[in-house]
Amino acid sequence: MTRFGIAALVALLPVAAAAQGAPSFDCAKASNASERAVCKSPELAKADRELAGLYAALAAKLTGPAKESLEKSQIRWIVGRNRACRTNEDPDVIERCLTTRYADRIADLKASAAGPYPFVEDQAIEKTGKVGKVTYTLDLRYPRFAGNTADFSALNRAYADSAAKAAKETTPGVDAGVDREEQWEAMQSYALYRPGPDSITVALTFWAYTGGAHGYGSLTCALVDLHTGKPVPPSGVFAEGAPWLKEVTAIVGADLKKQFVENPGFEDALEPRKLTKTVNSAERFCWQSDRLQVYFNQYEVGPYSAGPYTVDIPYSRLKPLLRPGSLVAR
Repeated sequence: MTRFGIAALVALLPVAAAAQGAPSFDCAKASNASERAVCKSPELAKADRELAGLYAALAAKLTGPAKESLEKSQIRWIVGRNRACRTNEDPDVIERCLTTRYADRIADLKASAAGPYPFVEDQAIEKTGKVGKVTYTLDLRYPRFAGNTADFSALNRAYADSAAKAAKETTPGVDAGVDREEQWEAMQSYALYRPGPDSITVALTFWAYTGGAHGYGSLTCALVDLHTGKPVPPSGVFAEGAPWLKEVTAIVGADLKKQFVENPGFEDALEPRKLTKTVNSAERFCWQSDRLQVYFNQYEVGPYSAGPYTVDIPYSRLKPLLRPGSLVAR
C-alpha cells in the first residue's frame, strides 16, 4: 500500500463520538454490514467508542515508526473486521463476531499503551472453498512481533507454523467421506495483555467445526519477554524455590470446588495429584494486568456441556511467591 493510501485510510479511522450512545462514526454513512450492526447495538456502539478513545490516546503518545505501525495495525483491524463479520447475514452471528473482534482489539490497545510500544502485527490465513459436499471457511489470525528489542524470529515462526498446521487440519480433503452438505469452519483470534512493561501475554483462541456432533476449541496463553523474544514458563515468573505449584493448585482446587456446585465438573479432576499435573502447564497461565487467570478448556476438568472454567488469582495473593523484578511485577 502506498503512503498516500495509508494516509487516506488513517483519515477515516474512528474518532470520539460527539453524541452520547452513538459509535465513533456517523451512522448515516455506515457502508457495510459491520458498521450497520454497530449502529444498531448499544453495546457494540459503546465498545466502538471505547476502542476509538484508546486508539486516539495511544496514537497521540507515539511518533515515527511506532505511530506508523499503530496506524497500519488499526487499518488491518478495520479491514479484517469488515471482511470477517459479513460472511453470514444472520444478525446474531454478525454481532457475536463483532463482539469478539472489539474485545480483542480493546485488549490489544490497552496492552500496547501500558509500556513501550510492542510492535505486534496482525497476520491471518483466510480461505474459503468447497471440496465435494463440504463448504469451508478459514479465518485464522495470529501475531507477529516486529519490534527490535529482541530476536523474535523463532517465536514468530512458531505462531505461523501453528496457524498453517491448523489450516491444513481444518481444510477438507478429497477423502473427507461426507455424503451430505456440510459447512466446516475454523476461526482463530488473539488478545494481548500487559502484566508488566517488559512483557506481553498472547491469549490465542481457536474454534473449529469439521463434522460430528459439535465443534471444538481451546485457549492457550504465552507470556513473552520483550527483551529476549522468548516465551517464559511459570517457573521463570515465580521465585526460585518458592512452592508456587502447590500454592496455585490449592487455590485453583478450592475455587473449582465452589464452581462445581452450580456447574458440575469431574470430581476426580480435583484429586490433588491429578490437579497438580493438570495445572502444571504454561499454556493455561494467562498473566494479565492485575491477575493471573488459570484457564481450563472443555473436557479438561468438566464435560463439554459445562464449557471452559477459569480461576482468577489477584497478584496481591501471589506476591510472596513472585520473583523480585519478575515480568509481572508492577
